[in-house]
Amino acid sequence: MSAAAAVSVLLTVLSALVSIGVLVVAIRRTRREPRRLSNGFWLLAGSLLTLQLAAGIGVPGAGLLQGLLVLLVVGAPVLIDVVAVFLIINGVIMLRRERRSAANALSLLAGLALLALSLSPFVLLLGAPVWLIAALLFAGLAAAYVGFVFVGFLLYSWLYPRLVRGRPARWVVVLGSGLIDGDRVPPLLAGRIAAGQAAYTERGAQLMIMSGGQGHDETVPEARAMAAWATAQGADPGRLAVEDRSRTTEENLRFTAELIARTPPAGSEVAAATRSPGARIPHWLDRLLGGPVAPDPAEGLIVTSDYHVLRAAILARRLGVPAQASGARTARYYWPSAMLREFVALLVGRRRLHLVLGGLLALPLPLLLLLAQLR
Repeated sequence: MSAAAAVSVLLTVLSALVSIGVLVVAIRRTRREPRRLSNGFWLLAGSLLTLQLAAGIGVPGAGLLQGLLVLLVVGAPVLIDVVAVFLIINGVIMLRRERRSAANALSLLAGLALLALSLSPFVLLLGAPVWLIAALLFAGLAAAYVGFVFVGFLLYSWLYPRLVRGRPARWVVVLGSGLIDGDRVPPLLAGRIAAGQAAYTERGAQLMIMSGGQGHDETVPEARAMAAWATAQGADPGRLAVEDRSRTTEENLRFTAELIARTPPAGSEVAAATRSPGARIPHWLDRLLGGPVAPDPAEGLIVTSDYHVLRAAILARRLGVPAQASGARTARYYWPSAMLREFVALLVGRRRLHLVLGGLLALPLPLLLLLAQLR
């Protein structure tokens, strides 16, 4: 074997070790604790590295998938314009169908920002000053970082509910979302309650909790209106509890945890543990990937709208509340703006981390450009 061939084999082996190592770490982390957004980035990195390795060694179909990814990257400017137009249209629909607010205008604002960003390269053709070029470069790199995080957020928001589907729960809490006319349950909240009732039956729960305080424009606490609605739909009032002090998702979870500590669900039996994904694979591989994880005997389930599931789960983990999360479907027109709102909330919650990482990506090149101009 020639020296060049030996080096090529060595590089392939090292690439395989790195790819498989990252993928194994990603799967182990996800199986052990699915309520982490960082799982999505580990899984994405592991999948891309493995795909690159498969294409490099000639696995059938891997090259085609890699080509599609390259096509997506090359066509990104066109894709950005398409997404921008979609967000603008969705924003207009949101403002027409919902009350006018900054939160409901998020998709419109995001679409306008993306459109402005996609048109910014044309400024360079007009002989823009260096400081403006540096500013546009910074904005583009910062947007690329936010876009990467957003893609990871979207992918893991889709994956997380499927990872915890069917896990048993001793209790189910349904999060409130506001009443209409001061005391009536709106369709969005009715969907949450119905999903909570279904989960209560399917997952063998012993207690269902309605959680939500009284807003300034409401005549009764949300939780009490929710309990009345659930009872009218056939829920057992003897298995219903009310948490009517909370005003935020964090308070929903804190006060629910306190309520459960005072009045634990009746019975101590938990449904048979659901084996984690991949439980039918060989035992040695199952152990390598973290092994089947039995659910916490006190684990509960948070039921909210589908766009809110991942943030509720992440918050539950941060607060030490033993609960996974599940979602009720939301109207299609409402979903994009709601997902953007959830993403912004997650960014703000870890703003220091994202400012540091985004700055490390976006600042060096613009600074070098400005320094070169000064010289």
